[in-house]
Amino acid sequence: MKRALIATAAIAALLASALYAFGDIARPKPTPKSLMYSGLTVTTDAKAYEARLVISESTLKNLQDAATRNGGDAALSQRIMHSSSRTIMAGVFMFLAISFAGIWFARSNQQRNVKVVAAVLLVAVIFGIGTVMVRANAGPPGYIRWQNLPQNLTDGKDTRGGVSIEVVPGDDEMKLIIPMRESNKPGEE
Repeated sequence: MKRALIATAAIAALLASALYAFGDIARPKPTPKSLMYSGLTVTTDAKAYEARLVISESTLKNLQDAATRNGGDAALSQRIMHSSSRTIMAGVFMFLAISFAGIWFARSNQQRNVKVVAAVLLVAVIFGIGTVMVRANAGPPGYIRWQNLPQNLTDGKDTRGGVSIEVVPGDDEMKLIIPMRESNKPGEE
């Protein structure tokens, strides 16, 4: 019995070490899958402030169907992030926190608790003002990021900028509208 137990433990240790031996081998890189074929029209708009990708409802539906057929199921973290139960639980806990804080504040008659509450409220106000300042410190308008697109395309460089995605009724092809303003540089006419 003792020999069988030792032999089983030795085999289990050997199998466990085999798993660690393959731990350094890199996983193969996933190859991109072509989900569907669609047309794309690229146009410019001098009045636009941000690039827009206009997708028809039928093209979006076809894209979603193609992603579902190729195993494009949402990841667990995405399902949790966009679940209604998460929102409900967050609302319930916020309600409870505000309720208990209100009851605690109403029942506190001691001078020490009032000072603590005032300090907490002061810190919250400071953080609120700081948040407003950070969020209000916006960058340049979206069309500035797209100004160098023609030159970057010629040079084979990337151009980065924000894109607003719009879904419109119909079955037209996709359209990318890029904000391009005329820039009169010195020496150009």
